[in-house]
Amino acid sequence: MFDRALKKVPVEKAKLLRKLTTRSGVTVATSIAHFANDVPLILLPAVLPILIEEFDLNYAAAGAVITASALLMTSLQAVTGYVADRWNRITLLLLGLTTLGVGTILIGFSTNYVQLLAFGCLVGIGGSVFHPIGYSLLSDAFESGNRGKALGLGSAAGDIAVPVAFATSGFLVLFLGWRSLFMLWGLIAIIVAVMLQLIIKEPRKKDFHSNAKGNSTKTIVRTLIPVIVVMGLAAASYRIASSFTTTYLTTFGLSIESANFILALMMFVGTVGSIVGGTLADKLGEKNTVTAEMVMLSVLSMVSVYISNVYFLSGIICIIGFFMLGVWPSFYSVIAGATSLGARAFMYGILFAAAWSFGSFFPYLSGACADIFGLQVIYVLVGVLSLLAAFTAYFTFKK
Repeated sequence: MFDRALKKVPVEKAKLLRKLTTRSGVTVATSIAHFANDVPLILLPAVLPILIEEFDLNYAAAGAVITASALLMTSLQAVTGYVADRWNRITLLLLGLTTLGVGTILIGFSTNYVQLLAFGCLVGIGGSVFHPIGYSLLSDAFESGNRGKALGLGSAAGDIAVPVAFATSGFLVLFLGWRSLFMLWGLIAIIVAVMLQLIIKEPRKKDFHSNAKGNSTKTIVRTLIPVIVVMGLAAASYRIASSFTTTYLTTFGLSIESANFILALMMFVGTVGSIVGGTLADKLGEKNTVTAEMVMLSVLSMVSVYISNVYFLSGIICIIGFFMLGVWPSFYSVIAGATSLGARAFMYGILFAAAWSFGSFFPYLSGACADIFGLQVIYVLVGVLSLLAAFTAYFTFKK
C-alpha cells in the first residue's frame, strides 16, 4: 500500500512515483545492498584462523586488523550520514559499495601483514556508507506504521549475510583458496552497486509524511544518549562473538569448516531474532524488548563458559545469536521516532559511529585478554557487557 501522500501527486507523475517509492521497492533495494555490504565485512573473522597461520599472527595482531577496518567503517558513518541528507543517497551507495568491493579484492592480493591491514582499512571506508543510508530509506518509507517490523526485516537482510559468509567460506576456501574468496565477494559488491542504480531512485522526502513530533534538541539528546550507550555495549558484544567464535570452537577440536558452520547457524538464528525483535518493539515497546533480550544474552553467554561438550556448546551459541541480533531493530526504531526526515541519515550515522566505534575496539581488547586468560574469556566479556546494557536500558529508556 502506498502512502496517502501519493494521492496529492499530479496524475501524470503518479505512475513513476509509485514505481520508485513503494515500500516493497525500497525494502528490496536496501536488502540487496545490505547483504552485499555485510558479507565482505565479515570475511576477515570467517578466515581468521587461516590468516593467523599464514601471516604468523598472535590473537592481538589478528584482532587489530578487524578493529582497524571496523573502526574506520563505524567512525565515518556520521560523515556519510551527514552527506546523505544533502546528496543523492543512491549515488552515495554506488560509491560506497564500489570502494568496499575494490578493498575486498585487494585483500586477496595481500602478501604481508601491512598490506592486509591497509586493504582492510579500505574495506572499512567503503563499508561506512550503507547503514546510515539504508536505515534512513527504510524509516522514511515506513513512517506511517509498522516501522519496527520493517527495520527488523531490513536488519535481517544484513544479518543473513553473516551466516552466508561463514557457511560458504569453509568449503569455498577448500576449492578456491582464501584469496579467491575475497576477490569473488568484492566483485559481487561492485556488481550490486551498479545494479542498484537500475532498480531504485532517490525518493523525494516531501512524498512521505513524518510522524516525528517536534522534539527539542534537549529532548532528542536525552532520548538518544542512553541509546548510544546501550548500542555501544551491544556492538562490543557482537564484535567479540563474531570475531572469535570460530577460532574458539576450533579449540574444542572442530575443523574451521565445522566451526564456521556453527557460527553461520548462530547468525541465521539471529536473522529470525531481528524479525521477531522488530515486531516485539512495535507491540511491547523498545525498553521492554531491549531489557529482556540483553538479560537473556548475558545469562546464555555466562552459561556457555562452563560447557565442555562441543555439541551442547554449539547449541547454546546458536541461541545466543537470536538475542544478540534481535535487539537491534529496537534501537533503530527509537532513533527513527526521535528524528525528522531531513536529518535522519545524519542521526543514524552519529549513533552508528559512536556505538560501533566503541565496539570496534573489542576484537583487539578481547584478543589481548584471550592471550592472557584463554579464549573462553570472550563469552565472559559478552556476558558482562550485555548485563550492563540490560540495566542501562531498564533504568534510562523511555516507555
